[in-house]
Amino acid sequence: MEIASWMPMSFHKVQGGGISRFPVQERAGNTLSQKEYLNASFDEWQRTWEFFNNFTDLFRKNPKIRVQQRFENENSSYAECYWAKNCYLSFAIWQNAENILYSTNSHTNISNIVSSMWVVGNCQYIYQSKIVTESYMVFYALNIHNSNNIWFSANLLWCSECLFCTNLQNASYCIENKQYSKEEYLQKKEKLLRQKNIFDNWYHKICLISPKNILCENVTGSGMVSSSYIENWYLTVQVNHARNLYIWWWKYGWSHFYDSFDVWNQTDEHLYATHYIWESSSHVYCVSWWAWITNCYYWYYLENCSFCLWCIWLKNKSYCIFNKQYTKDERYDEVDKIFTQMEKDWQLWKFFPWSMNPFYFNDTAAYLIDSSFTKEEVTAKWYLWRDEPIKVDIPAWMTVVKTSELDQYEWFDNEWNWIINADILKVVIQDEQHNYYRIIQMEYDFLVKHGLPLPRKHWLERMKDNFKIA
Repeated sequence: MEIASWMPMSFHKVQGGGISRFPVQERAGNTLSQKEYLNASFDEWQRTWEFFNNFTDLFRKNPKIRVQQRFENENSSYAECYWAKNCYLSFAIWQNAENILYSTNSHTNISNIVSSMWVVGNCQYIYQSKIVTESYMVFYALNIHNSNNIWFSANLLWCSECLFCTNLQNASYCIENKQYSKEEYLQKKEKLLRQKNIFDNWYHKICLISPKNILCENVTGSGMVSSSYIENWYLTVQVNHARNLYIWWWKYGWSHFYDSFDVWNQTDEHLYATHYIWESSSHVYCVSWWAWITNCYYWYYLENCSFCLWCIWLKNKSYCIFNKQYTKDERYDEVDKIFTQMEKDWQLWKFFPWSMNPFYFNDTAAYLIDSSFTKEEVTAKWYLWRDEPIKVDIPAWMTVVKTSELDQYEWFDNEWNWIINADILKVVIQDEQHNYYRIIQMEYDFLVKHGLPLPRKHWLERMKDNFKIA
């Protein structure tokens, strides 16, 4: 609840154009575009009273970058990404990613990924799936590794051409775990995939399956690959001796990490309550965002900093406290005093307080992971809650179509070719929760290419399906 609520999964329109990860409200303060942020100045804060009050004021006072981006991105201004091309309404996408829609936490040589989560390492053409590595042509699936041409399946390793299969390795041309000849399999597959109207029902059954651990030893949790001696973790690759984490991956392997959420790195040490980290970090406590940090504690979005404490939005700084520059000796003396007082006040090791959190709780990863949180429970702890439905701008000339009416826009022709009328690009769709969304050209092309039905849920609702733990 505390940590994952700092990862927003929805964007907000900015007056004058563009989008922002921050909603327009007092806690967020002033937000800036990428260009404005690079030229911004950031205030320091003189410590005069209780630590977290100081930190909250410093957070609100300083400007914030609207969309988290870094390195070269092309045609991806409506996403949070790094080294990406054609990325739209997606989060935590990086490292040579192209044509990514409505997806999260996916990276490293991936392309054509739609409505999916945790797709990593040389993957192509993935739709409404999660926990996928080194695979291509995977649709409505869960926990798929080194496989291809997979539909409505879960927990597969080194498989090809599988439909409605679970818990298989080195299998091909299988339906419901029964193997067929190539010719018979392809005939049956073609007939089954004509039943577009029940694809959502089939996928719902897949979501109820718990992802198994693959090539693991002495672990408790699920969705882990090539890991050992782990307690209470979910979605990890090559991690050893660890406890309490959700989403962790790096190809070089890590060990001895505890109590963290959504971490991407190869050299972290002593992590606590993290959310995003970049390479070469060390002694990371109570952090959000990244990168290249050494001996920094209680900070938010620093870059290339060292020996900074309780700082926000600094770049290339050292020996700072509350954004104020100190000498090396002054910094150590002051830190000893502050840590001592925090320990006396039982504040040491607490995560960022609710009073700092600028995001609507029900638009964050915390709620996507566990939607059983109620508004009353959340607001009683002073987190924010979004009451209004999710909307898009609807010009007066555009038609609004309910999901129950989408059959008017898709059908089979006389030769069993799947057709989606391009007029769907000209309408706004309203789902059963009264949220509005649209089909964009890149999504339309993907659906037509792979014979997929139009989505019946808002893209944020599709993300919720991916984040839930079976």
